[in-house]
Amino acid sequence: MKALRFTENQLKLAQITVPDTEGEALIRVLKSGICNTDLEIVRGYAGFSGTIGHEFVGVVERADDNPELIGKRVVSEINAGCGVCD
Repeated sequence: MKALRFTENQLKLAQITVPDTEGEALIRVLKSGICNTDLEIVRGYAGFSGTIGHEFVGVVERADDNPELIGKRVVSEINAGCGVCD
């Protein structure tokens, strides 16, 4: 799968492996926005390295724990905590 990655102070479209994390759904991103946080990351904000574009709309492709979600349209929420840590 393709991802817009910011690594080694460079922004590149990269081929990455499909994530397969137990308890998480796999989302096919249909549209993704680049916000000011992403622009700041490219300028060095927080020393971030990884995939940018945390605002998106997609469709659930795989959800082993919740198969009723497959095919549903979803949006991202980056401010939802796990409830375990502070």
